[in-house]
Amino acid sequence: MAVKINNDVVEFRSAEARPLSAVAYVQDKATEAQLKDLLPKWGYGRFQVTRGGVPDAIDKFASETLPSVLIIDISATTLPLSDLERLARICPPNVNVVVLGDRDNVGLYRDLMEIGVTDYLVKPVPSDLLYKAVGKASGQINSRPADHRMGKTVSVVGVRGGVGATTTVFNIGWLLSTVFNRHVVLNDLNLSNGSLALEMGVEPTSGLSELLTHPQRIDDVFVDRATLHVGHKLRALVSECELDAAPKFDEQAVAVLTNHLRSHCHFIIQDVIRTPGDLSAAILKQSDVRILVMDCSLAAVRDCARLLTILNADDENVKTLIVLNRTRLQSVGDVPLPKIEKFIGRPIDVVIPFEKKKLAMSSLMGEPIVRRKSPMSDAFKLLAQELIGQRTAKNQRSWLAALRGR
Repeated sequence: MAVKINNDVVEFRSAEARPLSAVAYVQDKATEAQLKDLLPKWGYGRFQVTRGGVPDAIDKFASETLPSVLIIDISATTLPLSDLERLARICPPNVNVVVLGDRDNVGLYRDLMEIGVTDYLVKPVPSDLLYKAVGKASGQINSRPADHRMGKTVSVVGVRGGVGATTTVFNIGWLLSTVFNRHVVLNDLNLSNGSLALEMGVEPTSGLSELLTHPQRIDDVFVDRATLHVGHKLRALVSECELDAAPKFDEQAVAVLTNHLRSHCHFIIQDVIRTPGDLSAAILKQSDVRILVMDCSLAAVRDCARLLTILNADDENVKTLIVLNRTRLQSVGDVPLPKIEKFIGRPIDVVIPFEKKKLAMSSLMGEPIVRRKSPMSDAFKLLAQELIGQRTAKNQRSWLAALRGR
């Protein structure tokens, strides 16, 4: 059934379709009664309207799955932008937020649009305006497309084998999902020799290989069936194919998969296989962030410099981070940190200290080393903070200064 309001067409979904879901936190009885009356009429089979504001929504959905539409009343909020930015950190990109308030302020409206709010309405809200705002948020109204928030693609590659790229993927993924409340998907693009499943202590499936070899079939159902749920906000796509039967895929298949995931989570972290051809470089070039993991060996320094040249690491639109992982006790053959930076032509962003026993125990237990406090955990936390924009120049300098003095 379709309804037309002011040249906008609203398509109500059929009974067979998945019911729409909405949750509203409001401050007054009139708005509460209005939403309870209108939401079921608009096709929302699952909805909840309760008294409260942004802090209540944050408390609830920090550990629960969010609905497709979230309606928030900021009338009683002293710092609406600050509170809504905290809410945005736990909302995956496909959750649309409609904000209600009592301030008719153009500046506030623009600020809210900039942080990703779908619409802002001033109370008391006429039913037709509320109808249109909620309809656009749920995708029922066909109107001018808006810019949606999208997740960030992070590709991690070891410049040589055994330098700790997979360990980096697992630990920053766990931190982002558990400590920083982001929705995260981990992809192991090495379909035959990848070790991400071993690191996490999970059983791999054929799901990822099927997605990459049949990208034309990618949809919510196909991806959901292929995904392993590692934590409340941490999922993984891992396959383990026979050495002589690993399917071939190209960067376009990876792009189709990541573009689909970008609307469902904050971060897609990819463990990128090193290949002698162009595949690895192509995947890295189409990522939002590239993390190059190296050790202190002369060969790793050489290969890091080579990869930086291929990737055009000076591109301002793409962030490239260099992680120096101390995979063993320092020896005479290690290249000193100042010489590494001079040779590759840029500073090291994060140094992971060597902690053999703790790393070995974590791998055997199938758990991230960052679950427990240690210098290695602190280093991975700095890397995660870099990805979400919380790392400061001060803590970066102090951390590197401490490591240089070791």
